[in-house]
Amino acid sequence: MNLRAFLLRHGAQFQFLDKRATHHAVEASQASGIPLQEIVKTIVFLNQNLKPLIAVIRADRSISRHKLQRCSDSKSVRLAPHYIAEAVTGYRIGGIPPVGHKRKVPVFLDKEVLSHEYVWCGGGARSRLVRLKTEDIVRLSSPKVCDLSAG
Repeated sequence: MNLRAFLLRHGAQFQFLDKRATHHAVEASQASGIPLQEIVKTIVFLNQNLKPLIAVIRADRSISRHKLQRCSDSKSVRLAPHYIAEAVTGYRIGGIPPVGHKRKVPVFLDKEVLSHEYVWCGGGARSRLVRLKTEDIVRLSSPKVCDLSAG
């Protein structure tokens, strides 16, 4: 998948930042110097029918699986294995952006993300972040907005 081409094609405002390769948001924050609360993580889950769904939440928060279940009308949700997450999104774990996925999958956005005008996200590779306008994330992923944060 070519994230830059997707963003250009859809008229999104964006800025890429190269960094050392990382797998987790905490590492990405340390490698880039961007505060954790300005980064969002995009996580792929599977519901009870093994259908994928995507949750987007601030990197300084944890997802409540119970809240995600309720928001997605699922009986259960579990973290998708990396090979499924990569097949669904077209990106490797550690670089998954909240938009521009290979397959159309329901997206659930934590309401707290909307309090930011811009956020940093997986930039399509483990060695890159992308800064996106929150309104572009909403426009391009058509998420259901819920409270997904644990605690």
